[in-house]
Amino acid sequence: MSEQRLRVAILDDFEKIADTVPAYARLKARAEVTILRERLETSEQIVQTLRGFDALLLMRERTSLSDKEYSRLPGLKLISQTGRTSRHLDLPAATRRGIAVAGTPSDSGSTTKELTIGLILALLRKIPQVNQRMREESWPALTGLMLEGKTIGVLGFGRIGKEVARIMKAFDTRVLAYSRTITPEKAAEGGAEAVSMETLLRESDVVTLHIQFNEQTRGIIGAKELALMKPGAYLVNTGRGPLVVEQAMIQALESGHLGGVGLDVYDIEPLPMDHPLRRFDNAILMSHRGYATVEILSERYEQAMENILSFIDGRPVDLLNSEIRDLNKP
Repeated sequence: MSEQRLRVAILDDFEKIADTVPAYARLKARAEVTILRERLETSEQIVQTLRGFDALLLMRERTSLSDKEYSRLPGLKLISQTGRTSRHLDLPAATRRGIAVAGTPSDSGSTTKELTIGLILALLRKIPQVNQRMREESWPALTGLMLEGKTIGVLGFGRIGKEVARIMKAFDTRVLAYSRTITPEKAAEGGAEAVSMETLLRESDVVTLHIQFNEQTRGIIGAKELALMKPGAYLVNTGRGPLVVEQAMIQALESGHLGGVGLDVYDIEPLPMDHPLRRFDNAILMSHRGYATVEILSERYEQAMENILSFIDGRPVDLLNSEIRDLNKP
């Protein structure tokens, strides 16, 4: 496209990393760049704030855009987002309106794997509770549980689930695995036993969710499934909030049937301040930090800015809506 300077808005840079990556200086030299670090809560805020920009850089699912917003942003030519998931965007509407949507390669899932292990250890050893009480009393006498010898249920056995199973096995645990396509051979590669979902729920001391979220898996853990779990068992979810029926989980915490939960994802994000989950001291609550490390955020910002620079230069861009071919339109 022409050398007329593109107006670029970088949204939701809460961690203040976007302007630290090497590509930022090059982008600033070629475009008018504005970094927005306050969340745009409503459609009206989105439209009023972003009117006049030609390109947006989105940190994955932090801001949602639909045809309602596109229709009021007539100058928008490009959305360059981190990652490849597009459930927060109306991709067909963007295509109809000639808005190119670029993505970046998926990461290995290592950050989510690490957070999952951390949540499991924190739950069993009551790390948050002891840490808090060390500020309130001299020497808290809280006892935790050993991970060694426990049974870990890995629900979903893709790239992340398989790695979680492998690491859990190193703690001398028994690892059970379930997915729709799992085989005994595939499970064994991660040191796990392939079992039915019911067996996994009944026999596991910790159940950790790594299933891809879609309409078929929405609510896959509900009241019936929670009731199958051992009394006092733990539930960890670093996948997507709607995999679990939230109210059923809250009721299981209230009754004591669940020994605790480790959550990085929720039905509504950000989690409302008055949400009942905030009441439970045996609920370890994270703010969707599975992917949010300095290394991964820096890498993704770099890649997303490179896509914008390629767009400016008329070079090929990795598009999520590849139906759009002409990036040099006026």
